Amino acid sequence: MWTRPLLCASLALFLVFASLGCGDDDSADAGVDTGRDTATPDTAADTAPDTAVDAEDAAVDSGPEELGGTPASELALAEDPPGQWYPGDMHVHATGASNDTGGDSFPEDIKRVAMERGIYFVVLTDHSNSTGSDVDTTDEDPALFNMGSEFPYWDRAAELSEPGVFLMIDGNEISPVADGEAPLFATGHIGCAPMDLATFDHGDLPFIDRPRGMVTGGDALGQALARGCFSIVNHPYAAAVWTAYDWTDSGAPGFGYHAMEVWNGTLSYGGDDKRAHDAWRCDLIAGANTTPIGASDCHRVNTEPPGQLLDPALGYPVTEVFARDGSWDAIVEGLLSGKVAIREGESHLYLDGYDADGQHATGDAITQLRVRVAMDPRGHPLSRLRLTRATSCDDTRPAYSMPPVVEEDVIVDAVFGRRDPVDLVFPAAGPGVYTATLVTPQGKYSALSRGLVIP
Repeated sequence: MWTRPLLCASLALFLVFASLGCGDDDSADAGVDTGRDTATPDTAADTAPDTAVDAEDAAVDSGPEELGGTPASELALAEDPPGQWYPGDMHVHATGASNDTGGDSFPEDIKRVAMERGIYFVVLTDHSNSTGSDVDTTDEDPALFNMGSEFPYWDRAAELSEPGVFLMIDGNEISPVADGEAPLFATGHIGCAPMDLATFDHGDLPFIDRPRGMVTGGDALGQALARGCFSIVNHPYAAAVWTAYDWTDSGAPGFGYHAMEVWNGTLSYGGDDKRAHDAWRCDLIAGANTTPIGASDCHRVNTEPPGQLLDPALGYPVTEVFARDGSWDAIVEGLLSGKVAIREGESHLYLDGYDADGQHATGDAITQLRVRVAMDPRGHPLSRLRLTRATSCDDTRPAYSMPPVVEEDVIVDAVFGRRDPVDLVFPAAGPGVYTATLVTPQGKYSALSRGLVIP
């Protein structure tokens, strides 16, 4: 398992490279985001065009007329289906189950802060090699490997849940690691969110994640799928390479996993997340139904928003799930269908498809794209709004040091400032994967849409 000092040392080295000019000049104002874009030597040239605003654009905030499209109010569009958006944080660590939480993040504390921030559901994802070992130390004792129990807060999470008000689910983060004190090879962290709470095996059966170097990311994913988890590949291109994903075979058909964490709250939305976002789009191009997830990876619940360098704040970001009601079954149904949006604070970005008659549509029936967007007033006054159509992917996986490269057409690429929400409709441009991003220069208070696929 990674430790906080080891992660700090890795990222410190990382930021040294950034200070030597490894990033592009236009991102100098993006703070730590520059460092993230230079995390992997093989991708040092992978600057993120949607994470910085060019200097010449900074004085011009595109109004609705400059963005193009047609105001939705001028069109006859079907009403939204029954249901609502439920914001949740699906990557949270608790004191007493993870050994790197600072001692102040018990489930009761997590619920209190979550409700203060308007978070409807939280999934506890404590490291498998913590819940099966000694949570009071970061030293590993081989005598405690693979011992379980992996869901120590199962009953307490149920007690703290109030359906319709707040849900807490006790999950896990299966955390194998390569051999060595400071491994240089990816393995992977797999988020496990139990899908069926009535039948899920939350007993003493352990996840196998040790000895070091003997369990692959694919092995971990296979265990999660077999257990009945909604399975998430967490931070697949993390700067701390030993926590990145190795893209090994899980034994499951197709891609196996249900979801990919395309925005991890550590640092801010930046290069690592953009690589994951591209890998997710490649999944959709290939026909997979992978759900994008944004989650905080919070280890210290009292960290104030929008978070600090290595201490992400609870709910920064959240994944909003559109569900028919607030039951966990309905939320899982929404997750599996990909009806999600990712945001920090009050920013939001929703993408929906309609047919020529203004009715909700999917697949090749989509002819119109509706973009609903707002910027949190606490964020940077100017951000970059992009709507794109991905048409092909040079998929480099299983190589984790060389992320996939997406070919895309740009429909909207404009400076977007703090203003009232905008609701616009654009014509679809043909087959492809449509996504929208709203990204500030520093990455904080950004927002990401779901993907719409036209075959």
